[in-house]
Amino acid sequence: MNRKLIVLIQVLLVLATLSGSIYVSVTPANSLLNWYNSDDAFFYYKVAQNVLAGHGFTFDQINLSNGFHPLWMVVCLAVFWLSDINLLLPLRVLVIVSGLFNVATSLLLFRFLKRYLHLGAAFIGALLWGTYPGIFSVSTILGMEASISVFFIILLLSRAVNLLNQSDQDLHRRRDLILLGAIGGLTILGRLDNLFLVAIIGIFLLFKIKKIPAIVIFDLVAITVSIFVAWVLRLGSEGVLAHKLSIYPMLVLCLLVRPIILYFAGCYSFNKPHTKIKMAIRIFLAWAVAFGIEYITLFMLFKLKITTMFSNSILLLDAAIGLGIVFLVHSLLFKSVIKAEYSPFRTFWNWVKAQWKPVLLDGVSYGAPIGVLVGSYMIFNKLTFGSFSPVSGQIKHWWSSMPNTVYARAVSLLDTMGLSTGGGNGPWSILTSKIYQASAFLAKPFDSIDPNLPFVVLCIFVFILFLLLMKAQDGKLARKFFSMLIPAMLIGCMIHITYYFATGYTHTRGWYWMAEMMTLVISGSLILDNIFSWLDQAKLKLKPSIFLAILFGIVLATNHYQFITRFAPMKIPEEKQAAYISEVREVEFYTEPGSKIGMTGGGLMAYFIQDRTIVNLDGLINSVEYFNAMKSGKATQFLDAIPLNYVFGKPYMLLESDPYGSFLKDRLVEVGYIRGNEGFTLFKYRILQ
Repeated sequence: MNRKLIVLIQVLLVLATLSGSIYVSVTPANSLLNWYNSDDAFFYYKVAQNVLAGHGFTFDQINLSNGFHPLWMVVCLAVFWLSDINLLLPLRVLVIVSGLFNVATSLLLFRFLKRYLHLGAAFIGALLWGTYPGIFSVSTILGMEASISVFFIILLLSRAVNLLNQSDQDLHRRRDLILLGAIGGLTILGRLDNLFLVAIIGIFLLFKIKKIPAIVIFDLVAITVSIFVAWVLRLGSEGVLAHKLSIYPMLVLCLLVRPIILYFAGCYSFNKPHTKIKMAIRIFLAWAVAFGIEYITLFMLFKLKITTMFSNSILLLDAAIGLGIVFLVHSLLFKSVIKAEYSPFRTFWNWVKAQWKPVLLDGVSYGAPIGVLVGSYMIFNKLTFGSFSPVSGQIKHWWSSMPNTVYARAVSLLDTMGLSTGGGNGPWSILTSKIYQASAFLAKPFDSIDPNLPFVVLCIFVFILFLLLMKAQDGKLARKFFSMLIPAMLIGCMIHITYYFATGYTHTRGWYWMAEMMTLVISGSLILDNIFSWLDQAKLKLKPSIFLAILFGIVLATNHYQFITRFAPMKIPEEKQAAYISEVREVEFYTEPGSKIGMTGGGLMAYFIQDRTIVNLDGLINSVEYFNAMKSGKATQFLDAIPLNYVFGKPYMLLESDPYGSFLKDRLVEVGYIRGNEGFTLFKYRILQ
């Protein structure tokens, strides 16, 4: 491979992926603030300011809070000492810092991809990650932890793949595992829900999983399909939405139990002589045993109130549908799964006897650094804040128990399945939103057709096409698929998604889904590899793949340039140059110096307001004590003790919705409406004697 060409490609990647951040960093203030269009980002910045000023980890200098991911806070602490010079200066610097993480991620991705894929596919995959607006606007823009989180995700994946392909006799294997464990720990500290991905990658490494039989993959798909179909047939889409917290625990349980029982029943490799009838008997017996385990477990989960519904009819319907699909799959693939003289129990026991010690030592090597890093963080949390984990996540789980909260957005059945039709919030939305746009275009001439129907059909078509591509050329792409640990990424992502849907977590945001976005980009690069390799079969002097890669690169770079210049214009009309701070100045005008002002959110206001204190009312960046006060109905007494002087927000949210209406409704006297992006109203907070 031409070394000069590799260097040139990396230089182009750096220029393309960093130029947008450099441009935004020197734009006028009002354009610069478009980068920080999430109020949550300023939670980090205000806390960092207070830490550097000696007040500790506090948003309001009154209550200690741990509502942030630790690694990004470290970055903010390194930047926001500049706020003593000028409040905009650290914001400009942080744009560059986020851009540098984006560059590093793109370069790591390119180097990872080029080891396994066509050079053109690696270049386009890395450039797509670094410049595509749908990704860039979440991974780099916003000033959140996403940029550092995804950097460690691709670093972990790249090093894990190297280690998986390393010889067991390598003298440095344990040292490399310890280093990888340290990277895994940092990946979790970058964003705590990366725990699932780190765990699954670790399992693939420890058990040296380099291939999963095709029939197992088809069984997993069949199990997933049968569960969702059973729920929809029994309850309809509305009923499924009402009991969505029960679907995912059932799905995870069945995906764990059924393949294991099928394996030990000898359904994946059999003794000869063997017939389809014997195969059917084994599958039926395995299914019956799995059903018994699942039935008892789900019943216990329901009694313990971990799930919201237990239905005999759904379990029986799912068992029947799943059994039928699995019978069909095993019948079609019957010849490919027969092996002579094979005993699953003996094979498993022989593996345990031979491998338990190295697996244990490898597990300790990988897990110890993770345990030290994450454990130290949790202990520090408990001793300092009174909770092992950030209070913000606990509050978002609590919101799901409320009947009238503005944080619970309406979701469809497709959203519940992770197939969001809109861009931004769904785990796979950078792909599914495009599929939905295509389905809406196809359905446009037919007024009576719901676009969701062709959307589902197109999703199934894309999935089948992907499987066919994996199987093509004697499974060439499938081998690359496994060698790059994409199955580990997918499984980790599915558990990650399940965690949010199954635990009633509300108010998920686009930056939660970095691992899912990276998985899609790597999988898409794998398909591009097939296209470029096919084009290069034509033995021409100039390879067609070069022209295609250049064309894609120009399109992506041009699209990125247009997006950035529209997003943050360099020229701002004089009357709008201070628009980003106009609301802050109005609040200052109507309140007295020294006032304590309650807000749901309030990050930007807290950062820019002078001589006033913003107290966070939603609790995401407030104390564990405040969260407990809200849960116990003592929030009013908590706010009285501060004491609070004003509340600023939307009237319905403060006076009617949960949980605020219960402790604010009789305490607020309207001062007046204040113009601004949100159209908030200022209230005087009354302390009753």
